[in-house]
Amino acid sequence: MDHEAGTILIVDDEQNILNSLKRRFFGSKVRVLTACGAAEALKIMSENSVDLILSDYKMPDVNGIQLLTQIKEKYPNTFRAILSGYVETDAITHAIGKGIAMAYYKKPWNEYNLPEKLIHIISTMHRIKDKELITIFSRLEKLPSLPEIYIRLDKAIENGAPVDTITGILKEDVSLTAKIMQIGNSVFYGGKEYSSLEQTVLMIGLNAVREIVLIYKMTENTLYSVNDSKLSAIFSKGLILNKGIDFCLRQTGQEYNKSIASTAGLLSCIGEIILLCFRQERYEQTLAAAAQHSCSFSEAEMLLNIKTDLSTHITGYFLDLYNMPFGTIEIMLYQNNPEEASSENRIIAAALCAVSKITAAIENGIEIDSSLLETCGKELISHDAALKTAEMLKEILPEQK
Repeated sequence: MDHEAGTILIVDDEQNILNSLKRRFFGSKVRVLTACGAAEALKIMSENSVDLILSDYKMPDVNGIQLLTQIKEKYPNTFRAILSGYVETDAITHAIGKGIAMAYYKKPWNEYNLPEKLIHIISTMHRIKDKELITIFSRLEKLPSLPEIYIRLDKAIENGAPVDTITGILKEDVSLTAKIMQIGNSVFYGGKEYSSLEQTVLMIGLNAVREIVLIYKMTENTLYSVNDSKLSAIFSKGLILNKGIDFCLRQTGQEYNKSIASTAGLLSCIGEIILLCFRQERYEQTLAAAAQHSCSFSEAEMLLNIKTDLSTHITGYFLDLYNMPFGTIEIMLYQNNPEEASSENRIIAAALCAVSKITAAIENGIEIDSSLLETCGKELISHDAALKTAEMLKEILPEQK
């Protein structure tokens, strides 16, 4: 059998569950290995190249999170997912927040196709672990690592720290504090004057502030001869996308992961920032094509038939490097083809796609007509939701020209 789709290791102390899950992969091109506990799983990992490990949470001696913690340390490139039939929300949320587990699935899996979801994950992760893309970044020096202040801020938010503790961390960096105040008092947030950092942080939202810190700090140590106005333009676009995505999703009336959606716009710009910092010629070429065709940056890449260093794949590469949840990575990768995303993330990817198209059209003076609205969100965003989003964006975009 050709195992071109990859290798999965399933860990559970109940043999009948292992057998049941393994049977569900029959006919696929996935190699399925099984282990009855942590010790056996670690032995298998040492002898095989494993793309994804799925571990039950509640097992004797070593639970799933403890096992995945060891896997993360020894095999950081293996995707880690947790499976649980118990309500252990806090423990699992903590594990995902710390990057120990990258996805969570419930028992029983009768209501959804678990093997299909796992195969989809492997396929998605192969896109950002492409050998050519990895080779490109391995040749570059001083790639941005996860900023120390971001790690501290993330931990404080995760632990439910009071806002004065969070702002205390931010105030240690004067330039960062000024940037957040500037954003809070900008047109993006109604142009109101907020007198304190605490008010500004609460108004912008903790998750958005955290990702603003990530992007601001990751660029701080990578800029050489980069034009600051170009960086600011990308940053501004990310904030516009954030606002647009939030508004668009609320118009759809559908359920979605608000935590992931709240920062999708900002995070989607990481690939462009990396290109600006390290591959300026490529960045300028794509930017010119986007202006020429009145389309988004990622759409311009497709028009240029760029394959290897797509900004969406670069974004996914760094989000994976930073141990971001799979849902966030998936939305970035499938923003131009939201129908390919998993069902729980499809609507967010569609909103990102729609808002990117609408924003590019408004910035280039293109009329927002029915034909354009029908292409927004690949039929996942209604004409009415797209139209209302366009009207909202028209109110804030002129100020950013």
